[in-house]
Amino acid sequence: MGDYHEFTDQYKVPVIAKLLHALPHYNITFHKINSTFRPNDEIYLESLGILGSVPAALLIVSLLGLLFYLMTRCCDRKPRPAHSITSLKVALSIVTVMCCAAIGLGLYGNDDLHNGLLEVLTAGRKVDNLVTTIRNQTHILENTLTNRIRPQLVELADIFDQPVSNQTALSKLFVSLNIVQGNVTLATNAASDIRRPLMGISMTHFLTRGDQWELIRWPGTVATLALLLVLCAVLLVGVARHSRCALILFSVCGLLAVTGSWLMSGLYLSSSVAVGDLCISPADFLVSTAPRDLPTNVLLHYTQCEPGHTNPFTQRLRESQNSLNNARSAMATVMKISLVLFKSSGLQPKLGAVNADLNSSERLLTQLTALVDCKAVHHNFLAAARGLCEGGLLGLVLMLIASFIAAILLTIMVWVDSHTWIYIRKRNDYAQVDEPSYISHPAPQNHQQMMNAARTLPRNHNGHFSPPVISGSHTLQHPNKRQQHEMMAHAHIQQNMRAMGTHTLGRLPSHNHSPTHMTGPNNGKYATLSKQCKTLEANDFY
Repeated sequence: MGDYHEFTDQYKVPVIAKLLHALPHYNITFHKINSTFRPNDEIYLESLGILGSVPAALLIVSLLGLLFYLMTRCCDRKPRPAHSITSLKVALSIVTVMCCAAIGLGLYGNDDLHNGLLEVLTAGRKVDNLVTTIRNQTHILENTLTNRIRPQLVELADIFDQPVSNQTALSKLFVSLNIVQGNVTLATNAASDIRRPLMGISMTHFLTRGDQWELIRWPGTVATLALLLVLCAVLLVGVARHSRCALILFSVCGLLAVTGSWLMSGLYLSSSVAVGDLCISPADFLVSTAPRDLPTNVLLHYTQCEPGHTNPFTQRLRESQNSLNNARSAMATVMKISLVLFKSSGLQPKLGAVNADLNSSERLLTQLTALVDCKAVHHNFLAAARGLCEGGLLGLVLMLIASFIAAILLTIMVWVDSHTWIYIRKRNDYAQVDEPSYISHPAPQNHQQMMNAARTLPRNHNGHFSPPVISGSHTLQHPNKRQQHEMMAHAHIQQNMRAMGTHTLGRLPSHNHSPTHMTGPNNGKYATLSKQCKTLEANDFY
C-alpha cells in the first residue's frame, strides 16, 4: 500500500480555483446566479458566455481605436525627421520582443494544461479498468455459483433420492445439502449486489473523446502560437531591414492576429472559470452525474476514503465470504455421509468438482476484496483532481494571461507599425523626373539667345508655344522653384517674340497637305526665323 496516499491525504481546493469561483456569474438579465458547476444548465452556460464576451468587447474597442487612428493618419503627409522614425522602430522592436515573451508564456501554459489533462485521462483510465475488472470478477463469481455449483448440487440431490436403510443419516445429508444450496444462493446475491451498481459506470466513451480532443487541441495551440511567433519575426526583420513590404504584411496579418488573440482570451476566460467552479467540489459533481443505480454513499466513500467509514462493497463481500465458508463446511458433512450411504454411486468425482468450484469462488472473493478497497480509487481520484485543478488550471490561467497580454501588445504593434511603414524609405513628396528637361539654361538675356532658345520650344497644332511637358512614368505634383523659373522664362520669350514680330515656327500654308504629298518650296521643312538661323527638320522635335 506504499504506492497510495494515506487516509488523511484529502483534496484541497487550490487558491486559483477559489479566485476564479469568486468571479460574479450573471445571466442575460444581469441577475447574479449560483456559481456551482452545472454544465447541463443553460443559465450557467449563459453566465459563462457573458464572461467570455468581455474580451470580445475589448476586441471591438481595439478595432474601433485602430480605425480612428488610421483615419487620422491617412491624411498625414508631413515628412518626419530621421530620429523620430528611429524611435518608432525601437519602440516597435521592444513591444515585439515583449509579445514574443507573452507567446512563450502561452506555450508554457499549454504544456502544463496538456500534462494536467493527461493525468486526468490516465487516472480515469485506471479507474475505468478497475471498475471493469470488478464487474468481470463478480460476473465470473456469479457464473461459477449459478451455472456450475447449483447444477452439480441438483444432480447430487437426485442421487440422494435413492432408498437407503439409514433414514436418520439421509435426513442429515439433505439438511447439509440444503445448507450448501442456501449459502451458494446468498453468495450469488451478494456478488450480484456488487456488480449491479457498477453496470452503469463506463468512462470509455469520455476517455476516448478526451484523447481525441487533446490530440487536436495541443498541437493546434502550439501551431497557432508558432504562427504568431513567425509573424513577430517578420515584423522584426522588416524593422531591421527597413522593409516596407514586411511591415505592410504585418499590418494586414496583425489584424487577424489581434482578432484571434482576443477571441482566445474569451474562450480561455470562460474555460478557466468553469474549471475553477468544478475544482471547488469535484466530488459533488461526480455525485450529480453518477448513474441512478450507484448509491451516493458508495461514491462519496471512494472519493473521500475517510477512516471509520464502512465500505458497502466490503460488507457484501464479507457476507458472500461467510456464505461460502458455511457452504464449504456443510459440503464436508455431505461428503462424509454420502460416501458412507452411497458407496457404489461414483460420488467422489462429483463431490470433488463441487469443492473445487467452491474454492475457486472463494479465491475470486479474496481478489474482489482487494479490488473494492477505496485506497486505489481514492488515489486515482486525487491524481485526476490535482492534475486538473492544480497543474491544468494553472496552465489554463497562464494561457489566458498570455493571450490577453499578446492581444494588447499586438494591437499596439499594429498601431505603431501602421504609423511606421509610411515613413520608412518614404519617397519624396513629388516625383523625380529622369528625362532631361527641354529648358535647362537660365533665361536668355539678348535677341540672339532668345532666337536660339526658341528653336527648342515645342509648339501646338496652332503654331503657338506650348508649356513644357514632362514625359515618363511619374507625374509632376509639386513643381520646384527651378521649374517655376523655367516656365516664367518661356512666357517671357513668348512676349518678346510677339513684340519683335518674329514669325512663328509653324508650317507654311503650302505644307498643310497630307504627309504623303509633301509639296511647297521647303519640301516638308519648317520655316526659319532668319537667314542666319538653321533650318529645323521635323524629327528635331522628337
